[in-house]
Amino acid sequence: MFIKGIGRTKFGALNEEAPALLYSAILGAVRDARIGPDDIGACIVSNFIGAQLENRAHMNSLIPCLLPGFDKPCIRVESACASGGAALWTATKMLGEFDNILVVGVEKMSAAKSSAVTGALASAGDVESEQRQGVVFPAAYALMASEYFARYGRSPADLARVALKSHHNANLNPLAHFYHKTVRLQDIENSPVVCSPLRLLDCSPISDGAAALVLSRARAGPRDVRILSCEMATDVIALSQRPDLTSSRVSRTAAKRAFDAAGIGRDDVDLAQVHDCFTINELISLESMGFCEPGAAPQLDTSLGGPLPVNTDGGLKADGHPIGASGIAQLTKLVLQLRQEAGARQVRDARIGLAHNIGGSGGSAVVSILKGGPDV
Repeated sequence: MFIKGIGRTKFGALNEEAPALLYSAILGAVRDARIGPDDIGACIVSNFIGAQLENRAHMNSLIPCLLPGFDKPCIRVESACASGGAALWTATKMLGEFDNILVVGVEKMSAAKSSAVTGALASAGDVESEQRQGVVFPAAYALMASEYFARYGRSPADLARVALKSHHNANLNPLAHFYHKTVRLQDIENSPVVCSPLRLLDCSPISDGAAALVLSRARAGPRDVRILSCEMATDVIALSQRPDLTSSRVSRTAAKRAFDAAGIGRDDVDLAQVHDCFTINELISLESMGFCEPGAAPQLDTSLGGPLPVNTDGGLKADGHPIGASGIAQLTKLVLQLRQEAGARQVRDARIGLAHNIGGSGGSAVVSILKGGPDV
């Protein structure tokens, strides 16, 4: 299985509506793959809250509007913030039947009222124990951060360094939500408290955007990137039913399956795109996937020049988090790196990359491992 083409829009508070964003990402991916719409055998659309915010539930049926004459199978996939990863996972299971599959994700959030966005996002959490008690996602991740600090002796300073790195990387990414925003350490430490201990600059923004991939059964050229594995796992939706808030069981399970299927180890990974909807989640996820011992993630060098660069384009935190597109955008970033086309963000000699996409506070997760280079 290979990724033949990629496309994405800028992320941020955009003027375009969802159909225009979809079209832009699809056009980029199809052109990059050097194929035509007639070569696409099926399409998977990733979207989370279009029905709540835009009254667009039948998002997959937009594709024939954008690609006239397209009548192939087209389905919409939703798994909260892991919708993009779940769309890729679905496509990999269908490649035995089709030569090429289009995978595209989109979210339009900035035009809605903040209260509507907050309520729609909360639908990814448990109704009885979280939504009805007012536990929105900043509160859920604040609970995780508080437990993590208490268990491992860590502090908000560890989160601030994560945010600082992400914003630095986003300043090198012209498509990032915060490309033009300079953020200093003191800006992070002095930003408003959202839900203690999380501050505003510990949280990913409300973003619009779209991203697309063309998957193919066969490799057609040296720019095609191999999918070594794509594995998904699911856990209970309620935080109250999880034995440990300082680790992610669903990330651990998905990562183990992905590494086993790929036949490689953690030391073989040259860079990673990790789901950092909140800064604490980057630390917990790295530990849960086995890149270090519990409590040790703040000691990892995850900078662009470090041994394990993480979120080279700014991550969800600073590149942006248009939910249905986020997991697919992670993969476009890896493809650019593995093609050696990432410009100022390029990781030297990058051959193997990992994408980690999580839904809600850990109810679902997808881990994908890609390999690039002439011998894949």
